[in-house]
Amino acid sequence: MKVNERAVSEAVGFVLILGIVISGISLVTLYGYPVLLKEQSNTDVKNMERAMIVIQNDMKSLCYKNVPYKETSLQVSGGTLEVVNSSSYGSNIRVSNGTWDPDYSLGALIYRSDRSTEVITLENGAVMTRQEGSAGSAMLAEPRWFYDGATGTFVIYIMNISTDDLMAKSGMGAVRMSLENVDTQFYTSPGDVTVTYTPDSDNDLSVAWENYLTGSSVGMHKTAPGEYERDNVNKLVIKEYKIKIYDI
Repeated sequence: MKVNERAVSEAVGFVLILGIVISGISLVTLYGYPVLLKEQSNTDVKNMERAMIVIQNDMKSLCYKNVPYKETSLQVSGGTLEVVNSSSYGSNIRVSNGTWDPDYSLGALIYRSDRSTEVITLENGAVMTRQEGSAGSAMLAEPRWFYDGATGTFVIYIMNISTDDLMAKSGMGAVRMSLENVDTQFYTSPGDVTVTYTPDSDNDLSVAWENYLTGSSVGMHKTAPGEYERDNVNKLVIKEYKIKIYDI
């Protein structure tokens, strides 16, 4: 008696094809999906870097161009943007020459990614990035401090961010802010000026500030952890801008 094996052959073929399809889907899921998520996360972070620089430019308009009010629309994707009041933020800057040492609180706008360890911060007019749990940090957009070697003039800008409540935002939103007050201090022949940067315990940006303060635009030298000195200053100007953020 002859046995018809046509159905068996078709069943075996179907099982083989199904196995290949399932294997292909499994490989795409295992290797391709994480890559897609990483690319999406990188896109979200790059978009927030650009958004933070836009907000930085708006703050510069408030401070340096006498614009009373600014509003910026932005899309916060893949993470959360929060505003931290200067009274709650642990980071501050102290300027001293041995006889006076005014201390300035800063405040910050901080974006934390949900899909990666990226943290982007707008602090004292500078946009910086770091990895959560890592000691390093880098400056994406510099503040406006400068030292004029010809006249020995050192100009320091402080941006104090305040808000009525702790704010956090995901999705579409707008950053609304205004310049509340400007305080200017002049010091003639201060000599050696020391700037001490104290980082927030949860958002340490010391490396970024060190690279900036010891760079060519400011030209300070490090004397101790967090302390930087500019020698033989003939005139020191400290301008503190108090910026209030109403909503995000």
